[in-house]
Amino acid sequence: MAMAQLLSNTLFIRYADERLLKELATDTNADGTISTSEIITEALLRGGEEVASAATRSNAYTVAELEALATDGNALVRGLVADLALCFLFERRGGDVPESVKAKANRAQEALGSLRDGKRVFAVDANRGAGTASVSVISATTRGSLHMASDDSFYPPRRTQAY
Repeated sequence: MAMAQLLSNTLFIRYADERLLKELATDTNADGTISTSEIITEALLRGGEEVASAATRSNAYTVAELEALATDGNALVRGLVADLALCFLFERRGGDVPESVKAKANRAQEALGSLRDGKRVFAVDANRGAGTASVSVISATTRGSLHMASDDSFYPPRRTQAY
């Protein structure tokens, strides 16, 4: 089953200059149409696959959860996809990738590395408290009923006599 696009072609305009995207959307001298460009769609799919690869590698998210995050408008998911896709579009041309685009792509790759390693999570309610440590203590009354080997007379008493 193919993964859904995490960022639509029309929403991509929010993350990059529309004139630039029209130029990158086609291989002819005429400006392309962003909403129907297969070139842009492929770049966005590839960016989405990169994000999904990192997120599912850490076992923190499923593809369905990522798609739900993107549908709900999670700016981090969309931003990562947009930054990676823009870099892919420039690389596709074979020329030099502008430094600002390279910097965005590098930051996105670093974020994906943190996501893959579990150092970073997407801001969803289920994950907000995930880093908060909790401590549970067993009361003395409860501990007595657990019949733990260290509490019971499981082991015989030590012999302290010298032979």
